[in-house]
Amino acid sequence: MKDYDVCVIGAGYGGATVAALLALSGRRVALVEKTLVAGGKAQTVDRKGYRFEMFGAVGIPARNSRFDELVEALDIADRVPFVIPEGEAASLRYKAVSGEWRSMYSALQQTGSADEMDNLRRVFDASDEDLAALGRLYAAVLTLEGEDLAALEDVGMLDWIRPFGLSAALVSQLCMNLNTLFVVAVDRLAASEAIYTMRQQVLGGVGRYHVGGYGRVAEACAEYVVERGGVYITKQRVERVIIEDGRAVGIETDEGQLHARAIISNAGIQPTVLRLAGSEHFPADYVARVESLEPSWAIAGCRYVLDARVFDAALIPIFSDQSWLDDERFARMEAGDWPDVPLVAIDVPSEFDPSLSPLPGHQIANCQMFCSPDPDSPMAEEAIRRGEAVIDELWPGFRRHIIRREPYGARQISGLSRDSVLPGQGGEAVGLAQIVGQVGRSKPDARTPLPGLYLVGCDAGGRGAGTHQAVDSGFNVAAMVNDDLG
Repeated sequence: MKDYDVCVIGAGYGGATVAALLALSGRRVALVEKTLVAGGKAQTVDRKGYRFEMFGAVGIPARNSRFDELVEALDIADRVPFVIPEGEAASLRYKAVSGEWRSMYSALQQTGSADEMDNLRRVFDASDEDLAALGRLYAAVLTLEGEDLAALEDVGMLDWIRPFGLSAALVSQLCMNLNTLFVVAVDRLAASEAIYTMRQQVLGGVGRYHVGGYGRVAEACAEYVVERGGVYITKQRVERVIIEDGRAVGIETDEGQLHARAIISNAGIQPTVLRLAGSEHFPADYVARVESLEPSWAIAGCRYVLDARVFDAALIPIFSDQSWLDDERFARMEAGDWPDVPLVAIDVPSEFDPSLSPLPGHQIANCQMFCSPDPDSPMAEEAIRRGEAVIDELWPGFRRHIIRREPYGARQISGLSRDSVLPGQGGEAVGLAQIVGQVGRSKPDARTPLPGLYLVGCDAGGRGAGTHQAVDSGFNVAAMVNDDLG
């Protein structure tokens, strides 16, 4: 058995961040990852020279994020240059009530300019009164802070939006954005989380990417652990957390044991508590709470390599007034009653970093829809079928340019990242859903009731959208563990 200060289970963005920051503070760290590459769901892979993300990832906020703080703290900016496309890098497609498809091109950071207001009038038939209502909503987003914002932890975002009196089309545009950011029903999304992230989006923009692929910062964090005297172990699955005298003291992989004063799990709260450590080591009420926690939805989609520039922007949301999802709408989809246009989000990594393609003019894209997190659900296949039908309608001849197509859904997500230990869970896109009852003071504590065992990532310790939440958790948990270790 080898001894370390800290063992970190999983090199997703939460695990990679906390491992690197603890290494920076002088701790001897062992980072153990079951796959070949760091980054978790956002890891970047290589397919015959083409580099792309397994499940699509683009950073929000683009500027002044926890990613910037992490790169600065580790002094690794030269390894992971950030790129943010200039100009009209976003290209929205909206199907109006008339059945007409409308397009809107914009920069990745909105400014409230006259041109942007004209676009809203043209695409969403917004009146001056509609735009004034939207302005009042964003004024509230930019001013709610502290206790006033925390008081909205128990308020669903759709209930918070309604009093502003937005038109149906502007509600659709706003809720589409929130569905995409959080991968949960907008009526159950905690207003405190939504407003916090919308403010980040307004002030910092969207669309941060990393030269070489979105997973590069996680990879650089793993490299940093080794440079600071720790170890980074890949392709080893952690089988269990070793517990002695009521304390977590190590981990056992399929190739041996590692001993540490602190164990930090980026494997998800349910897999950590119920499988790796074992529910018998926790109070019954804590186990019941863990079992009751609800995951986010999953993402179903396709990764494409195209032999031409088919898509005309880096980020392309596609939707109608029926596309955005609350609990009722998602339940209807699960039952087979789909909207006229499923909400589709297309990320085009090669528009951020052309070097991801070995051949000039080729394009790499990721088409994403929502589905159940249940790895056994057939919903992913139907989502992909319907999403591709919309793409065929908007980009006729699209399929002629496909030279590689990789479909995926909850089953593939679970296999790569989060083990399924409860029925209907495992393929979630984010981790725990950021819904009322699971955020702020109701979010699981990163310190578990088992001494020596901590959680990191999107299940505990952070806030924000997606990987930003994971990195935020990494900062917070690193400080917590350093305090506890002394």
